[in-house]
Amino acid sequence: MNSNDSDDATKVATQPTAFDADATIIAPQKTKTSVVINPLTDHPTHRFSDLESNDNTDPSRDISVGSVLKNRFVLKEILGSGGMGTVFRATDLRREEAQDQQTDVALKVLNKEFRDNPELFIALQRETKKSQLLAHPNIVNVYDFDRDGPTIFMVMEILQGQSLAHFIRTIAPAGGLPFKKAWPIINGLASALAYAHKKNIIHSDFKPGNVFITEDNEVKVLDFGIACAGRTDKRDDDETVFNARDLGALTPAYASLEMLENREPDPRDDIYALACVSYEILSGKHPFGKLSAQKALEVNLQPPVIPGLKRRQWKAITHALAIKKEKRTASIEQFLDEIGPKPLLPRLLAVAAVMGLISAIGGYVYVSQNIDTAPQVIEISPEQKLQIKDLLELAQIHFDVGFLTAPSGSNASWAYRQVLAIDPYNKDAKLGLEKIADSIHKQANELFDQQQFDDSLTKIEEGLEVMPKHEGLLDLKDKISKVRAH
Repeated sequence: MNSNDSDDATKVATQPTAFDADATIIAPQKTKTSVVINPLTDHPTHRFSDLESNDNTDPSRDISVGSVLKNRFVLKEILGSGGMGTVFRATDLRREEAQDQQTDVALKVLNKEFRDNPELFIALQRETKKSQLLAHPNIVNVYDFDRDGPTIFMVMEILQGQSLAHFIRTIAPAGGLPFKKAWPIINGLASALAYAHKKNIIHSDFKPGNVFITEDNEVKVLDFGIACAGRTDKRDDDETVFNARDLGALTPAYASLEMLENREPDPRDDIYALACVSYEILSGKHPFGKLSAQKALEVNLQPPVIPGLKRRQWKAITHALAIKKEKRTASIEQFLDEIGPKPLLPRLLAVAAVMGLISAIGGYVYVSQNIDTAPQVIEISPEQKLQIKDLLELAQIHFDVGFLTAPSGSNASWAYRQVLAIDPYNKDAKLGLEKIADSIHKQANELFDQQQFDDSLTKIEEGLEVMPKHEGLLDLKDKISKVRAH
């Protein structure tokens, strides 16, 4: 490539149009393709509507707010619309009748490409049933897939927060997030994809617009219902393999080269997309300026180095960004192994399993002894010292982003207790747990001052699980009991 080619490539890469970058391509008959609504909008609503763009075109214009589907779902408001259809907030009358605390759901009405192709409807229905098996904290719950006359719809849990697409736009001016703050998000995304891959489900349209960050800072991946099913050697009566590419469920800026060439679905398709999204979180920019993998290969475009990353982390990103899948990271687990803190590696998990009994004993030792108690002499190997160092670093990351006791298996309390599994007398881990309890005590106090006693008690119990003898939490619990007694 000559210098002029390089300059042109740079110019194109740094000035992408949203139309080229993020539009979803609809190709239901694998003939003529057309471009539809850009799922990244400049006017986010900070709700489920962030997931898809707001546009005047309603692909399901035969129904509207006030319509009732299946004599059960009352459509209350439009939350957003995009290439696959329109998302409504709906009230589930069955839940309302059962006096369920949460009666609202997100209901996506799919567009006419589905309605006009019964084979695609059947295939999508089968794959949605598979996606309902994806019970994972980082995957949005899909409750149902059904039709009411010509109207085809999916029912999902409703979320409060913001899309990852909007979040990236807010951090872009600062050059993205430092790795410590980005890691919990990347880990959540990777965990969701790894779990789906184990179920032989490939997302195939993974992008910031299909990720949601809740108000509790939990990461949720959605639209697995329109994912590709990976091929298996098993052949039976249910032989139809739903390919999301038949529906155009791919976004060129995040689609692998193999997807654009319409090859068989492969987990490495999602790995490429995950690498693109991870790069954006860490830098605020797409690695190839929103150009497709085909164009990046054509002009030999290389992603700019992200400042502040360790050499190992940068190598992991570029490995997963390899344009050709033969050179790309082979699995999500390998990606986590290459980029993540050491405690998340299978090696550490094996050690944690072996030391499960020590973990229970270590937790008891901590809560039953004063921090200043003189530690006993414990032999710690160099490898264990390294694990402790990595775990303490991971715990601090979780603490900094507010993951004190949740999500399960990926929070500050968990990491500190893993340290105590190795060294029951580790002072840093003990102080870390005390710091968590202090933070929760502060939150519980604020709720008490607002006379939100039930919520305050919930926080108190959360803190006492971390540190059962925390004086502040115990005093506040007693104070609430006295207030209620009067």
